[in-house]
Amino acid sequence: MSRRATRFRLSRRVLAAAAAAITLALVAGVLVIRPVLSRYVEEQLATRVEHHFDSTLETGAFHVQVFPRIRVDGSDLRLRLRGRQDVPPLITIGNFTVTTGLWSLARGRINRLEVDEMVIRIPPDRNRPDEPSDPAPDAPPSSPAPEIASGLVVDEIVSTRARLEIAPDEADGTPLIFDIPQVRLSDFSLHGPATYEARLMNPRPRGEIVSSGQFGPWRARQPRRTPLAGEYTLSDADMSVFGGIAGTLDAEGRFDGVLAAIAVTGTTSMPDFAVETGGHPMPLETTFEARVDGTNGNTYLDRVSARLAESPIEASGEIAGTPDTEGKTIRLDVSSEGARLEDFIYLVVSQPEPPMLGRLDMNAALVLPPGETPVPDKLSLDGQFTIRRGRFASDTVQDKVDELSRRGQGQPKDDTITNVLSDFSGGFALRDGRLRLPRLRFRVRGAEVRLAGEYALRGERLDFEGELRLDARLSQTVTGFKSFLLKIIDPFFRKEGAGAVLPIKVEGTVSKPAFGVDMMRAFTPK
Repeated sequence: MSRRATRFRLSRRVLAAAAAAITLALVAGVLVIRPVLSRYVEEQLATRVEHHFDSTLETGAFHVQVFPRIRVDGSDLRLRLRGRQDVPPLITIGNFTVTTGLWSLARGRINRLEVDEMVIRIPPDRNRPDEPSDPAPDAPPSSPAPEIASGLVVDEIVSTRARLEIAPDEADGTPLIFDIPQVRLSDFSLHGPATYEARLMNPRPRGEIVSSGQFGPWRARQPRRTPLAGEYTLSDADMSVFGGIAGTLDAEGRFDGVLAAIAVTGTTSMPDFAVETGGHPMPLETTFEARVDGTNGNTYLDRVSARLAESPIEASGEIAGTPDTEGKTIRLDVSSEGARLEDFIYLVVSQPEPPMLGRLDMNAALVLPPGETPVPDKLSLDGQFTIRRGRFASDTVQDKVDELSRRGQGQPKDDTITNVLSDFSGGFALRDGRLRLPRLRFRVRGAEVRLAGEYALRGERLDFEGELRLDARLSQTVTGFKSFLLKIIDPFFRKEGAGAVLPIKVEGTVSKPAFGVDMMRAFTPK
């Protein structure tokens, strides 16, 4: 063997030995460095998360992978606000995954955070004696805040099956809860707001909400003052879940504020709104301005402008809880001026055509309590109304009104008195599906009807009694020999400046009302 070949074999052995030594060194280095890096990653994450949320961190499983990139998989994470043992953990997470680079983590940056089954519970604000409140969001920092230098920046957060709970101020109050199946946040940090996109199902009425906007920056010491703003749409919400009404609701709008107090503006559209007693779908459109109080879940409606078919409606009020009652009660002050009477009647009566036409002015207080009772049976209304230039759709009923006007004017045979317009006014109260009218006045030329009674929404039954006041004397309401005979009793029926006053009653249904003189009352001495 040549000397040159021997040297070549020796070189190969030396190189192989060197490679093995280097490999062993690298393996040994990794074995030594990996736990060091793992502890470093765990400490960095824990320190920055605790500082960001002003909380203490606890986790169940926590597995760190450092090569080729940092990946952390964990479960059963709990973040508890410092000094707040009186409330549940601020954040709990079932499972989470963190991915980032070593240099990024050193600068406080996480590239991606995936969480599943996260619950965020926002407690009532309570400043600790040794700590001031968070400064206003637009207040300039008094010094180069070290918390920003050591804060946390997350490029992307992807969450599934999350829930946000805002605790009420009252110990026995009901929390405001938002279930959020999917949400994605970008640029989550102390420097400014994160942008988000979310999809969730509104539970009642059920429909998909799509929302996007800005969230934060997080207010560590007072979480309920964390800013929130954005836009939303609600699609195909089924209103029949409330019982007694039907229709599909679409809504869109904007909101702005903090978690504890959100201002909302928006519009709603229901092309097929219907009430069970009527069964006639009608378009209902609204625009509104409202405030949502995150401390108790109450909604205050500063302005609601609605249109039912061709009729305008204005309202304001609240959707708020009451002590010892589960759910929210709707309380509204409602008014309508120059509305079409037929729109409101057609909504609640089952006839194929509205039985009366006219112009309606109305003011009412509306109360709708929570519960499974159908809306027509639990709705409460108290108010006043005026109907101008009313006309009955039924020729039979209108003929009776025309006849009443002719007789009231003392011209029973004047066929030119026709299509007489009527005016109504009075107070009303709706309770338990029954409309009570204690002071109903019905006026046509030559006559006035004063009635008191009630109308049952189910069955459309009428039950009224009162008096008919005529301008003419009783003998002037007829002709011939009847007129002569009635002159004898004219004095008995002339009262209070009226030519004649007759006790009457109205019974039957809206489609077939029965009018009559109550003869027993007419000749019963008072």
